[in-house]
Order: sequence, then structure tokens, then C-alpha cells
Amino acid sequence: DLPSLNQARPSVDAYAAAMADQATIDATLSRYYQAWSANDPDLYRTVWADDATFADPPSDATPPPLGIDAIMEAMAGVQARATSITYHERYRWHCGHSVAVHTLVHFALPGDALAEVPLIHVFRLNDAGLIQKLEAFLDFTLIRMLRGDRPAWMDGPAH
Repeated sequence: DLPSLNQARPSVDAYAAAMADQATIDATLSRYYQAWSANDPDLYRTVWADDATFADPPSDATPPPLGIDAIMEAMAGVQARATSITYHERYRWHCGHSVAVHTLVHFALPGDALAEVPLIHVFRLNDAGLIQKLEAFLDFTLIRMLRGDRPAWMDGPAH
């Protein structure tokens, strides 16, 4: 005698109770973008799960940084290239613990240059509402210089 489908799996209520709610997830993402814009490593550290990964850009050839310390090092490398980084969120799509966010990023660069970079982040959050996995997608051909000269590092391949 086989159990019914309702007996063989946890209830929807039990699953939902384990998930971080949308408000918790949105608060984590707000802290993520605030940390980048304020260049605040202490705040940035608070949004990540201990064993998180951050692929910027995602690549089958290069494994992404694994863990908070490696992610912090990657953040410092990006921040070192700009005098400031400001995110302007355009759209946010939620699907359970996954969130895709379309932003326009303004990179203020040395020599008074300013670049606008369209970017899509795909976040996967854990049950506590911390970032477990992040993939950042951008196409270097879509970078627009609002003022000044384009730095060579922005001439990378589309990804």
C-alpha cells in the first residue's frame, strides 16, 4: 500500500516556514547594494553565507571565489579600480530564494571619468536570507562612457 502524495512530502506550510521571507531577502539585497555604494567592507561581509560563491562573470573555465574571505578580496579588487561605485536598481524579480536584479552601475573613475554599466545580478539566498550564490552578468560592449576616457580594463569580452 503506497502513501498518498500528501503524506509522502512535507506540507507547503512546512516548506514556507523554513524559507526566508521576501522582506528578509529584500533587506539583504539592500545591504548588499548599500555596502558597494558606501565601500563598506564590514557591511558587505554581513550579507554572505560562510560558504558562498560570487561569479563575476560566471565562467565554466574559472571557478568563482568561494567563501567570505575570497569574496571580500574580489570586492576590494573591484573597488580599487573606481573612486566610487553607485547602483541604480531598475527591476527586481523574485522567485522563492532566487532574485534577479537589473541595475545600472555608475563607476566614477580616476581622472574624472564616469562609466555607466548595465548589469544583471542573479542571487540565490539561503533559508536565513544570506547570499549563498551570486552571478553577475554584463556585456562590456554596452558600457557607456558618460564622461572621460574608457579604461582598458573595461574592454574585456562580453559575458
